[in-house]
Amino acid sequence: MSEDKTLFDKNIEMWERWTSSYMDTMAKAMDKTMEQSVVFQKQVEKAAAVAVDAQLGAMLAAIKSLEKQMEMLSGRIEELLKKQG
Repeated sequence: MSEDKTLFDKNIEMWERWTSSYMDTMAKAMDKTMEQSVVFQKQVEKAAAVAVDAQLGAMLAAIKSLEKQMEMLSGRIEELLKKQG
């Protein structure tokens, strides 16, 4: 009977070590996943910022071009109005 209790105690001890080791491994894996997730999120944010910046630059260039065209058209309209008047 004493031998059975000793075996049972050893089994319990092994089980506790295994579960502790398993929990440590899972916690480390979760920490690593979270770190990678943060790194990935920063990379996505950086790429998005670069893309948005490039699009804003292109949009501003297009607006400036349209502004110049409007100024030219306004000048021509004024010339035509002067010729008629």
